Amino acid sequence: MIKVDPAAINEVSSVGRVVTRTSADPVYERIVQGVEILVLDVDASDFTEALSVARGRLQQHGWTVSSQDDVTVFLKKGRWYGTTARLGRLEDLDSFGARLEPGAEKALQADSVKSSSYILVSVSRDE
Repeated sequence: MIKVDPAAINEVSSVGRVVTRTSADPVYERIVQGVEILVLDVDASDFTEALSVARGRLQQHGWTVSSQDDVTVFLKKGRWYGTTARLGRLEDLDSFGARLEPGAEKALQADSVKSSSYILVSVSRDE
């Protein structure tokens, strides 16, 4: 199993308040790749601002953007070779095959205005 360095998770989570956390363990070519998934509140008014804030804070920690579009940003950091942080929308959670705890999911749905400004961050390592 390929796991992400806990220090990388700590650094990524430091850019905002962790609302909830989960993980996924997809299998690629008979290798289990652990993916840590965080929902972060970075005190933004909407998703676009939140994406910009989270990207900027990670860049301040030395992460570099490897690719991006309007709704997704991929970052890497040399300290953790092969580790990628992906910033995106909460709706992307389904694509990881992961689920939030029922209480966390219910809370996010209850305040859809606030949760629309949250960032879904997945951190994985490919080697």
